[in-house]
Amino acid sequence: MPKQVDHEQRRRLLAEAVFAVIGTRGFEAVSLRDVAEQAGVSMGTVQHYFPAKQQMLLFALSHMRARVLTRLQAAVAALHEPARRDLIRAATATMLPVDPAGREEACVNIAFFSAATVTPAYAEQLRDGYGRILTVTVAGFREASRSGELRDGIDPDVEGPALYFLTQGLVGPILVGLYTPAEALSLVDAQLDRVFRPASL
Repeated sequence: MPKQVDHEQRRRLLAEAVFAVIGTRGFEAVSLRDVAEQAGVSMGTVQHYFPAKQQMLLFALSHMRARVLTRLQAAVAALHEPARRDLIRAATATMLPVDPAGREEACVNIAFFSAATVTPAYAEQLRDGYGRILTVTVAGFREASRSGELRDGIDPDVEGPALYFLTQGLVGPILVGLYTPAEALSLVDAQLDRVFRPASL
């Protein structure tokens, strides 16, 4: 029998090759040929799944969301009876370039942001991603507020976006070495200390 090909897995493999090319050579270096070489497949294989470069890049951008979610699920699964603060902290750390996977994702994300200023299709995906993350972040803060975990006077609809955009603002400084991952996470913890009540003993 002919070997069964997992087409979705093949697309994900090509998306990972896109990330590797961007991470080592930059966004402008991405071509169907470069991705084929990086993935160890033929040019024809890449063209079978993505006839045009923009189709390939759009899929790679959507794959980024799934990749980050997988890492977040693993981080949460490693926590023992996490409080709401622990879950929010884990999500925040996952979005920062504090490990090799996060660093690669941050480099790719920044490359797409630059391209999105002149490519509406990229901008649309990025706006959608922002919207989804903000919705989840605010929902987490609202749940913490309902359960009495937030300090008095804390508005979850303000603090949710504030934490997320603090995280976004730390990406560049970590990538260029202005802050170490540990220093950046200390800033995140200080923000969480300001918002959340101390854990009961």
